[in-house]
Amino acid sequence: MTNHYERLLDLASATHGNVEVFGVESSRRHVEFEANRPKNIGQRQSSGIALRIINRDGRIGFSSTSDAEKIDELVDRTGALADYGAEAKFQFPNESEYPDVDSVDDSAAAVTDDEMLDFGRSAIDAILTEFPEALCSADFSKSVGQQRLINSNGVDAQHHHTTCSFYVGVELIRGTDMLSVWDGTVSTSPVNETNVDTIVGRLLTKLRNSQNIVDAPSGKDLPVLFSPVGFNGTFLPPLLSGFNGKNVATGSSPLIDRWGEKMLDERITITDNPLQPMTPVTRPMDDEGIPSRRLDLVRNGVIGEPFLDLQTAGEIGKESTGCGMRGVTTTPSPSLSFVKMDGGDVPNDAMFDGIEHGILVEQLLGAGQGNELGGDFRANLSLGFLIENGEIVGRVKDTMISGNVYEALNQVEAISQSPELVWGTRKLPWVRTRGVEVATSS
Repeated sequence: MTNHYERLLDLASATHGNVEVFGVESSRRHVEFEANRPKNIGQRQSSGIALRIINRDGRIGFSSTSDAEKIDELVDRTGALADYGAEAKFQFPNESEYPDVDSVDDSAAAVTDDEMLDFGRSAIDAILTEFPEALCSADFSKSVGQQRLINSNGVDAQHHHTTCSFYVGVELIRGTDMLSVWDGTVSTSPVNETNVDTIVGRLLTKLRNSQNIVDAPSGKDLPVLFSPVGFNGTFLPPLLSGFNGKNVATGSSPLIDRWGEKMLDERITITDNPLQPMTPVTRPMDDEGIPSRRLDLVRNGVIGEPFLDLQTAGEIGKESTGCGMRGVTTTPSPSLSFVKMDGGDVPNDAMFDGIEHGILVEQLLGAGQGNELGGDFRANLSLGFLIENGEIVGRVKDTMISGNVYEALNQVEAISQSPELVWGTRKLPWVRTRGVEVATSS
């Protein structure tokens, strides 16, 4: 596919002038377990090339193909689509220098099927030893990939990456009670025995804490503790939607005209950093050729700036923040990479201290209900626990939490010192807050 980039650029430039060519190539090998047994060992290789143009009327045309022999058709099709495309609020960028980032671990490609099978078996066996009635699933994968972007203004940028992932899910069914827990990790480097032991340890802790089912409290003045996974599922989606350039451009973001204003607890600092080395989302540039940089979303409670691609930046009269991401079959849109929230001053193992009667939020079911653009959240707990006198005393069922992210993050009681990785692309602390309504149907 790589040999066709220049040819496609030359053909399209001769007709349309302003042209961008984007392509990806990847190879993924994976091992799946289902119902405690290996289910599938497979491999998938994919490649594709996309063409985006700005025609002489200033409109955007876009199309893609996975067949390198159909480049002529791609040029014609993209030109025809441009007649009906959106008005371009940008020009393709000029040639730039890109920062050096580490996003490849050569040992990732060397991981064998037997190693992936062994890790899966050892994780499942460890869970079955304590919970023999459990149904476990697992997915272990490794992938290598590269992408290239060239345009008619001289940009020629390439990026290589490796990714290894390992996920484990556990189901326990006892009468009418159905419990489902999961955990996993994603990295540029191979999963090792320590990673597996950590995942299994967290799963076993959740399963042990879930055996005693208790009645949930209700009200809005309860202390509610969010694990890093719980914080990621509850607060980040409505909060980050306000920073999304698409919502800013359409006028639906609640942060419009509030940039630089203190809206959250002063202990809250949240950044997006695609230059963080050796993560699954590390990159020297975005998918439009804009150099990557760290973005301050919130600093000491003060709202920073939106994340933008070229089109949304043009629509609001700003410059792209290097956040234009896409697949080969889609046009760019504003997207974040490695999101981190700074830690606070409370040791992680002390976050339960002082909670006489409260809730721990681990996993949500049906997140995203309510007016997310306004900062609202409303979801059932798929995994939550009752805390009494600083200890988990049991699992709660039929419980819902709701509230507003801006209100809840202004009533923070404690933030843990050491943020933890969540799915390889987030690093978040434990957060205890009030202002979250807890309701139960039991």
